[in-house]
Amino acid sequence: MLGSYVDIPFNAWLSIILILTYGCAIRNRGLLLLVVLVVSAAIVIFDKTSTVGEMTKIMCELPLGLGSVLAFLVASRSFQAKFLPAFTAYVNFAVYGNIGMMVATPAGGTLRGMCSKIACIALFIWIVQQGYRARWKTIVLHDNLFVFTAASKSWIFAHAIYRFVLLTLPCFGSGRRHRLLEFYSLTLTFALSKASKLPFEYCFGMADTLVVPAAAGWSAIATTFNLIPRDAKKSELPSNYIGADADVYLSAVSLAVATFACFKIASAPRRRGVEVHR
Repeated sequence: MLGSYVDIPFNAWLSIILILTYGCAIRNRGLLLLVVLVVSAAIVIFDKTSTVGEMTKIMCELPLGLGSVLAFLVASRSFQAKFLPAFTAYVNFAVYGNIGMMVATPAGGTLRGMCSKIACIALFIWIVQQGYRARWKTIVLHDNLFVFTAASKSWIFAHAIYRFVLLTLPCFGSGRRHRLLEFYSLTLTFALSKASKLPFEYCFGMADTLVVPAAAGWSAIATTFNLIPRDAKKSELPSNYIGADADVYLSAVSLAVATFACFKIASAPRRRGVEVHR
């Protein structure tokens, strides 16, 4: 029964990968960077099934996303201080661009797909507002972690709900491999917060930067080398595999997220410097 909703073998291995990734992120970021580069190279060389768009997305998440963050973290403190403004601009472009682009996710003829677009727009405006209030100084130097300070705790949980619904859309296939993505991301955020003594919301950027590329990379490797049965693709699924009732319920959830985001946008105080957002 559980197997119809979650790809158990995939997620069992992903859990192990994330535990190892967490350990490396805390203790040996250089080794983790090497692994990211090797895995990225293996995907580029051996993956013959991904489309150009899918390959581009994986490369943006692995070497250009996680890889660039790890490269910055392993650099000397003087290098980090000198290039912090440039790195901050790079991260801001990636964060806001990635969230904004999700509005173009195909709705697949579903009501929840259209409602997800509304939620995406609201969440995008909300996080941009937080960046503006922080004067776009969203990155703080830290000895061990990538610390993104311009995402409030309430935004993080609202985004988790939105993305859970988003991943049920037909363009993501059955979604069984990534059904637990939000659980992993929030759990790793909590673990990093406990280990670093930083506020929960400060650790979300690092956690999500670890989880999403790890899931995408493992999915590509597992499919490329036929390590586990591949996930069903969009063309292999019935158009109503979620069901009409579930489509309506998930649409309501997305609209609730959008409404909450709009409320937070409207009730936000005036612009201020970087601080912990509650």
